[in-house]
Amino acid sequence: MKTKKQKQVSQYPMKKLPLHNSFYHLLLSSFKEWLQLLGYTSTSVSGFPYMIQEFLFFLESQNINNIREVSAENVSTYFSLLRERLAHEGNKCLSVNYINKHLQVLRKFSSYLRENDMGGFAIAEQALKAVKNPHEVLSKEEIQSLYNATGNDVFGVRDKAILGLYYGAGLRRNEGVQLDKDDILFEQGLIYVRKGKNYTERYVPVNDRVLKDLSVYQQSSREWFKYEGKEQEAFLISLKGNRLDGMSACLRIKALQKASDDLALLQKKIGLHSLRHSVATHLLQQGMPLQKIAQFLGHKTIESTQIYTHLAEETKT
Repeated sequence: MKTKKQKQVSQYPMKKLPLHNSFYHLLLSSFKEWLQLLGYTSTSVSGFPYMIQEFLFFLESQNINNIREVSAENVSTYFSLLRERLAHEGNKCLSVNYINKHLQVLRKFSSYLRENDMGGFAIAEQALKAVKNPHEVLSKEEIQSLYNATGNDVFGVRDKAILGLYYGAGLRRNEGVQLDKDDILFEQGLIYVRKGKNYTERYVPVNDRVLKDLSVYQQSSREWFKYEGKEQEAFLISLKGNRLDGMSACLRIKALQKASDDLALLQKKIGLHSLRHSVATHLLQQGMPLQKIAQFLGHKTIESTQIYTHLAEETKT
């Protein structure tokens, strides 16, 4: 049974939560400055601390006034309350996306605490299992169905290149569309990601099939999309000769889904990030170490990659 304080936490609008612990107030300010130094967007710099404020309010309600005392069990209890809490707009439960964002922000906050010698806490296995990922994970057969749905015209060749970047290389949405033609290092079998998350860069290894699809696109289809007299450095080009944007790339994936004859695939809600989640899950199922997958995906810490251990178990056939 919930305590009176737990009920208050579970239904309290996030931005109005009062904090009485002066050190927790300092933590919020310091965490915000840390995010700014890391180059996070203004939206994240203002939004992340609100989520942490909600967590700190929960700690106060549990009489935990020392951040070093936070345990994995405390975090698990907190997520149980989040899942039960009513959203303030209407009477719906909190969205899965919101809860997963909370999970990501708490991981980031824990990293901040460790880097500043203030402890840090683990995320309980129960919390990870209970929070379902908002992005669908496709089976290898469903991925193949997307490939099978590509045509042999210039659009189909470009579609294979898009699949290669977002599934074969596991790129984030913006990483793929920001690639330039010289970022595909065919001789080395690498893709150079110069504009990764938090202004980081990395080299991503890709297999021969992906390299072949990228090569065919660059040598043939890409030239068709270019406007005469208009120089374009972008690797993926739109019908108007401009750099392809993330929404257009996502719509191409959805078009392949609709053209597929896979009934299970047709029922799923997918996007570019579904392809990234899928390749990470498949690599883990094949036995690749979590640390290697973290490097492949461009995760700064292995904590961000841990959710795939649960997705891999859930999607086993």
